[in-house]
Amino acid sequence: MKDLMLYFHIPFCVSKCAYCSFYSIPKAKEELKEEYANALIRQTKLFENSDKYTVRSVYFGGGTPTVLGVDRLEKVFNSVFETFNVINNAEVTIEVNPCTVDKQGLSLLKSIGVNRLSIGAQSFNDKTLKLLNRAHSADDFLRCYSQARKVGFSNISADLIFALPNETLADFTHSVNSLIELKPEHVSIYGLSVDEGTPLFKNKSSYAFPSEDEEEQQYEVLCELLKMAGYSHYEISNFSLPNYESKHNCGYWQRMPYFGFGAGAHSFFKCRRFEAARDVLAFIKNSHISFTAPTNYDNSVPLSEVEAEEERIMLGLRLKRGVEITKPVPKYLLDNGLVKKHGNTVSLTERGFRVSNSIIAMLI
Repeated sequence: MKDLMLYFHIPFCVSKCAYCSFYSIPKAKEELKEEYANALIRQTKLFENSDKYTVRSVYFGGGTPTVLGVDRLEKVFNSVFETFNVINNAEVTIEVNPCTVDKQGLSLLKSIGVNRLSIGAQSFNDKTLKLLNRAHSADDFLRCYSQARKVGFSNISADLIFALPNETLADFTHSVNSLIELKPEHVSIYGLSVDEGTPLFKNKSSYAFPSEDEEEQQYEVLCELLKMAGYSHYEISNFSLPNYESKHNCGYWQRMPYFGFGAGAHSFFKCRRFEAARDVLAFIKNSHISFTAPTNYDNSVPLSEVEAEEERIMLGLRLKRGVEITKPVPKYLLDNGLVKKHGNTVSLTERGFRVSNSIIAMLI
């Protein structure tokens, strides 16, 4: 059987974060959520030759998946496990906003097969969280994290953002140390991206953003503190304790096939990359036709050998382990400590991670 990963996009959320450019719908009506859950189930059950695949990981992202409602999530999960051959030790992750699920809900998620949580902290500074229009406080995160541990979750990932507006190095260091004290198994770190069209972009002149040097200092402090706490910087944006790397995310970087269900979901399936329209109503309308009907699969083409090779290098270099490259590596990259080379395996250093796009462009 062929290996496969599954991704489910739940585009609903409590409120739109000021920096968010992803497809999401705040404060959706319950009727729409119900129709969407049913559409996901229909699309799942229509998946052709599902018995020919071995599912290695399942990931529910968004938006905020728990806004769909735990009872609806349970129905979707049941459909997944009834339709696919999900291996016993599959990594099953769901993203959680701290204020969208209580202890009872977390317990139910664990009982239906979720074995990994990804909880969005972003910052432990309440003023920053309010500025970002996050729907939770630092105490909400601590409460959610504690409840997750109490119901038995032993694999928790938490997100932080650096280069946030109006935050000093001390503010950011406080967030990193607060997270380290909790000892989550996995930490995802993202530099703030102020994308056009977001509320943060529209009001950016009102905020004090860190300079490039200050942003670099935050990144260096972050890496050092996590390293001292026992975390491995195994991927550009991700750190983990030993043996807790995200299997799903590593699958992306190693080009493992995956199918994305739901409005706005991306897929890499049968050597094609395609996506579903960022339109919930269109997704619901087309979900009964076939499992690819809500996507542009029919208009996509298989990647050429050249494209596949470029992808292998581009994605593989995101991982600390690196990737095999037979072409010469520019001496400049080696001399400046941006890459390392062992035989034909080339990997980025932490300095290289910060300028990965330009380095990757030089190597493909």
